Amino acid sequence: MSRTFSFVGVTAFLCASLSIASCAKPQQPAPKTAAGVVAAPAAPPAAPPLVLMPIEVARAALVATLVAPTLDRAVESGVALARKATPLPLDAASVREMAFSQLGVPSELAAQLDLRAPVSGAVVGFGHDEPVKAAFSFSVKAGVDVGRFLGSLGTLVERRGAVSVIDTRSSGRGWFLPAGNAVVFADSEAALVQAGNLALEARRTATHDDVSIVIYPDGLARAMGTDVKTASERLLSEIDARSAATGTKLGPEGRQQLRDLVAYAADLATVEIALDLNADKGVTLLARLRAKAGSNLETVSRIVATAPIDPLLFGKDDAGIVVTSAYGERTLAQLRRSRARLPAKTDAKASKAALAAGNLLDVMTEGLTGSLSMVGRLQPELSLEMAYPIKDVAAGAKLQAALQAADRGVVTALLGAQATGAGVETKVLRAQRENVGKLRAFHWTVTFTVAGDTLGVAKKLLGKAGLDIFGAVIGPPSGGDATGDRLVFTAGPGARTRLAAMAAGKVGPKDVKKDATSAGAKGQMTGALAEATALSGGRSLYYYVDLREALAVAKALGPQADPRLQMVMGMLKAPIPVLGGVTGDPSGRQLTLDLTVPPSCIAGIGGLFGAMMGAGAPPGASSMAN
Repeated sequence: MSRTFSFVGVTAFLCASLSIASCAKPQQPAPKTAAGVVAAPAAPPAAPPLVLMPIEVARAALVATLVAPTLDRAVESGVALARKATPLPLDAASVREMAFSQLGVPSELAAQLDLRAPVSGAVVGFGHDEPVKAAFSFSVKAGVDVGRFLGSLGTLVERRGAVSVIDTRSSGRGWFLPAGNAVVFADSEAALVQAGNLALEARRTATHDDVSIVIYPDGLARAMGTDVKTASERLLSEIDARSAATGTKLGPEGRQQLRDLVAYAADLATVEIALDLNADKGVTLLARLRAKAGSNLETVSRIVATAPIDPLLFGKDDAGIVVTSAYGERTLAQLRRSRARLPAKTDAKASKAALAAGNLLDVMTEGLTGSLSMVGRLQPELSLEMAYPIKDVAAGAKLQAALQAADRGVVTALLGAQATGAGVETKVLRAQRENVGKLRAFHWTVTFTVAGDTLGVAKKLLGKAGLDIFGAVIGPPSGGDATGDRLVFTAGPGARTRLAAMAAGKVGPKDVKKDATSAGAKGQMTGALAEATALSGGRSLYYYVDLREALAVAKALGPQADPRLQMVMGMLKAPIPVLGGVTGDPSGRQLTLDLTVPPSCIAGIGGLFGAMMGAGAPPGASSMAN
């Protein structure tokens, strides 16, 4: 498909438009053709007509479809978002012109395209060592003579009934079939015959997305001469081999979690990848996983419970990283696997510490609901707060007793069971009981050594003296049962103070201002945590990451302090967030994964580039500009 006529580039027009809209360098327009639109040349001798494969026959080999309902709307939304990141005077018309110039489409031809009509495509694969084939479609505006338009594309080689075979000026030979104001085309006769009807059918797909690509995993595997299960096993083997070769071999837990995720591939009926552009909501990339009936994925898709950020974690307004999960069974399954790496209760040869660690994991598995809520940050070092809801008062009492009894030996065995084979060495420097206010808590100090960490990133992020971890079973901010209803961990600088605030009821629900970056009245939560709460939506798994945290990692990776990086970090006051998660469907038909870049992130990225340019400017540059 490498020789496909340049109108294939129209399907990539959206991405090109976004990249051009965010670029400060103007592009030179492509030279106009001298002839413009020319009369259709005289037809060569007629050859046998081409007949498209019946759609039901072609559908049996379907690998993927693509549809972009209206490129004009996508460009307008993309330009509106780009304006949030750059002060350049952008408009949709100039962006379209630059994009077509980049794609090599002459302006005379671009003016005749109907960008408010769908662009579509289909990919088929019949296997038997044959390559996959694709056909695409676009529309011309009402009133445009399609025959004359096609005559402007290049030299007519032959006609095959209604199909014109044309040597285009820049992209080789193409096969073109008019269908009203639409034109379906491909880069080979076989591709047009096999995929043409499916490309035309895709134009009629109802979608609210700006771009939608639907992939059929079974069809894709069949076209590659395999099946989904075999391909999944091969992928896992390749990941294992590569991680071993680089010295970062996955441990048992990481390997099992990866295997669990890959196993869902065989449960997929289709995977839809969609892109949405919205000036108010930002850029959203979606993956809609449609499950086969009766599959494990269908069962998971039915989970629609949400896990809002626990009010106990509202003690700090900053939130570099937020994670919440209502997939309690996955958390409990992980605890059970860790428990299986420790001796059984009846093992007479096991040490007391290992048996006590196993008992602690048993109590956690039996007493926790499995849902969780975490707020953390990487600046200046790693610090976080985590809350795990407890099933009932009795379970809380058992957890409190088991945690209070954990000494260094028990904690060492506990962490060892979690890190086994993962290339991480843990050392417990402290494990003791402490009173935090009126709260009976525990205090651990742990160091982590990561294999291959020659730059000492772990120590820079976790602290040279180790990571301080405090925890206890406590109640909600407004009080509650004496034994509490949450297992809470705090870690990093200030961990003790944050746990004390939770125990004293000094944190709790606050009103969330819609404008999370502005100062709020008393009782209103502001800053990154407010934005993370406001944008969480109805997801069962939710994550929020402030990209400023990446600068903290960059700082840790550097061999020495970079004054420019320090300056940039100091200039970025507002969050630069990305967020997303997983949302279920009560019917079990679909599981939706999303990654969203909100307008505040786009504006923040614009500010980041501005700050970097300012930090890298030569001395006196600003004074000369004035």
